[in-house]
Amino acid sequence: MDAEFAYINNFYDITKTLNAVLKQMFLMIGKEGKQYLDLYGIEPSKVPDEIPCVRLSEIKKIIKDEYGYEVPETTDIDPKGEELAGKYAQDKFNSDFIFITHYPWSDRPFYTMPDPENPEETCGFDLLYKGLEIATGGQRIHKYEDLIANMKKKGVKPQGMEFYLDVFKYAIPPHGGWGMGSERIIKQMLNLESIKEAILFPRDVKRLIP
Repeated sequence: MDAEFAYINNFYDITKTLNAVLKQMFLMIGKEGKQYLDLYGIEPSKVPDEIPCVRLSEIKKIIKDEYGYEVPETTDIDPKGEELAGKYAQDKFNSDFIFITHYPWSDRPFYTMPDPENPEETCGFDLLYKGLEIATGGQRIHKYEDLIANMKKKGVKPQGMEFYLDVFKYAIPPHGGWGMGSERIIKQMLNLESIKEAILFPRDVKRLIP
């Protein structure tokens, strides 16, 4: 599911809205999907009224200090790091969910808003559920000049993207959104071994058909 909305004050408006959407989703799944959850002996996780937020730089330090694992420098956070971030969410907040925020500018798309207080970080986030990313989002750049400047810094050529860029010349309100994967939610909710088990026709390097 992709969601975009405007007239936000900052990217925390996005996380709060995603929090509310997820809470309602899980309530509906628990009610309307109970007969299917019962087949797996599953009670859906309780989504907190306020899912905890931790900066990426902070969670990497916590993972190292609390669990003795150092996230490789070649990645923002690897699967093992996500797993331990999920463990920290349980240990510290008794939550199956945690927002990891302020991902590095170098690792986010050209349209992601740099953090005004630290341009090396962004107003972007991932939402983890039981130690697996299920959503990615953030605030978008809404000023034309800033967007062009950010594209050039990232080596993205504006030429050929006029269909996307021209609308920003005429004023776009502060906005943002997220993308969320239903298969990942199903995998984590049902405690499945592989995400392939949550996809009707899984495809990988060894299977394209059907």
